[in-house]
Amino acid sequence: MLASPGPTDLMMRLTDPAACERVGRVIERARKDGAAWNPRSSGPSASGSEKQGEKRLYLNVPFAEKDEAKRLLGARWDKDRRKWYVDAERVDREQAARWLPPSF
Repeated sequence: MLASPGPTDLMMRLTDPAACERVGRVIERARKDGAAWNPRSSGPSASGSEKQGEKRLYLNVPFAEKDEAKRLLGARWDKDRRKWYVDAERVDREQAARWLPPSF
Protein backbone atom coordinates (compact mmCIF):
# COMPACT_ATOMS: atom_id res chain seq x y z
CA MET A 1 0.00 0.00 0.00
CA LEU A 2 2.78 2.47 0.86
CA ALA A 3 5.34 1.11 -1.62
CA SER A 4 5.88 2.56 -5.05
CA PRO A 5 4.63 0.32 -7.86
CA GLY A 6 7.19 -1.90 -9.52
CA PRO A 7 8.14 -5.50 -10.16
CA THR A 8 10.53 -5.71 -7.19
CA ASP A 9 8.37 -4.21 -4.48
CA LEU A 10 7.96 -6.31 -1.36
CA MET A 11 6.37 -5.36 1.92
CA MET A 12 6.42 -7.63 4.95
CA ARG A 13 6.52 -7.40 8.71
CA LEU A 14 9.08 -9.43 10.60
CA THR A 15 9.03 -9.77 14.36
CA ASP A 16 11.73 -12.40 14.84
CA PRO A 17 15.14 -10.70 15.43
CA ALA A 18 17.05 -13.51 13.67
CA ALA A 19 14.82 -13.23 10.61
CA CYS A 20 15.34 -9.46 10.57
CA GLU A 21 19.12 -9.95 10.59
CA ARG A 22 18.96 -12.44 7.71
CA VAL A 23 16.80 -10.12 5.61
CA GLY A 24 19.17 -7.24 6.38
CA ARG A 25 22.14 -9.28 5.12
CA VAL A 26 20.28 -10.21 1.92
CA ILE A 27 19.37 -6.58 1.27
CA GLU A 28 22.91 -5.37 1.96
CA ARG A 29 24.38 -7.89 -0.50
CA ALA A 30 21.77 -7.05 -3.13
CA ARG A 31 22.65 -3.35 -2.97
CA LYS A 32 26.27 -4.14 -3.79
CA ASP A 33 25.26 -6.03 -6.93
CA GLY A 34 23.32 -3.20 -8.52
CA ALA A 35 21.93 0.22 -7.86
CA ALA A 36 18.39 0.35 -6.58
CA TRP A 37 15.97 2.18 -8.87
CA ASN A 38 14.38 5.14 -7.20
CA PRO A 39 11.57 6.76 -9.21
CA ARG A 40 12.00 10.01 -7.31
CA SER A 41 15.67 10.39 -8.24
CA SER A 42 15.72 9.33 -11.88
CA GLY A 43 15.52 11.57 -14.90
CA PRO A 44 16.66 15.14 -15.49
CA SER A 45 14.60 16.75 -12.73
CA ALA A 46 16.50 14.96 -9.96
CA SER A 47 19.79 16.81 -10.23
CA GLY A 48 19.22 19.20 -13.12
CA SER A 49 22.23 17.89 -15.02
CA GLU A 50 21.48 14.20 -15.64
CA LYS A 51 20.78 13.10 -19.16
CA GLN A 52 17.62 11.04 -19.71
CA GLY A 53 18.36 7.40 -18.92
CA GLU A 54 21.86 8.01 -17.53
CA LYS A 55 22.53 6.07 -14.34
CA ARG A 56 24.96 7.74 -11.98
CA LEU A 57 26.93 6.29 -9.13
CA TYR A 58 27.78 9.08 -6.67
CA LEU A 59 31.11 8.94 -4.85
CA ASN A 60 32.66 10.41 -1.71
CA VAL A 61 35.94 11.65 -3.16
CA PRO A 62 38.19 13.80 -0.96
CA PHE A 63 39.52 16.90 -2.72
CA ALA A 64 43.08 15.54 -2.62
CA GLU A 65 41.98 12.42 -4.56
CA LYS A 66 39.79 14.06 -7.22
CA ASP A 67 42.41 13.85 -9.97
CA GLU A 68 42.94 10.16 -9.26
CA ALA A 69 39.18 9.48 -9.42
CA LYS A 70 38.97 11.36 -12.72
CA ARG A 71 41.93 9.46 -14.17
CA LEU A 72 40.97 5.98 -12.94
CA LEU A 73 37.19 6.08 -13.26
CA GLY A 74 36.42 9.06 -15.46
CA ALA A 75 34.67 10.73 -12.51
CA ARG A 76 32.80 13.96 -13.23
CA TRP A 77 31.51 16.71 -10.95
CA ASP A 78 27.78 17.29 -10.43
CA LYS A 79 27.63 20.96 -9.47
CA ASP A 80 23.99 20.76 -8.30
CA ARG A 81 24.61 17.92 -5.84
CA ARG A 82 28.22 18.96 -5.22
CA LYS A 83 29.40 15.35 -5.58
CA TRP A 84 31.61 13.35 -7.90
CA TYR A 85 29.89 10.67 -9.97
CA VAL A 86 30.62 8.01 -12.57
CA ASP A 87 28.48 6.33 -15.20
CA ALA A 88 27.03 3.30 -13.37
CA GLU A 89 26.80 1.39 -16.66
CA ARG A 90 30.54 1.78 -17.29
CA VAL A 91 32.07 1.59 -13.80
CA ASP A 92 31.24 -1.30 -11.47
CA ARG A 93 31.10 -1.09 -7.70
CA GLU A 94 34.36 -2.98 -7.23
CA GLN A 95 36.23 -0.35 -9.23
CA ALA A 96 34.62 2.47 -7.26
CA ALA A 97 34.63 0.72 -3.85
CA ARG A 98 37.28 3.04 -2.44
CA TRP A 99 35.00 6.05 -2.78
CA LEU A 100 31.54 4.55 -2.25
CA PRO A 101 29.51 5.70 0.75
CA PRO A 102 29.40 3.16 3.62
CA SER A 103 25.80 2.15 2.84
CA PHE A 104 26.92 0.39 -0.35
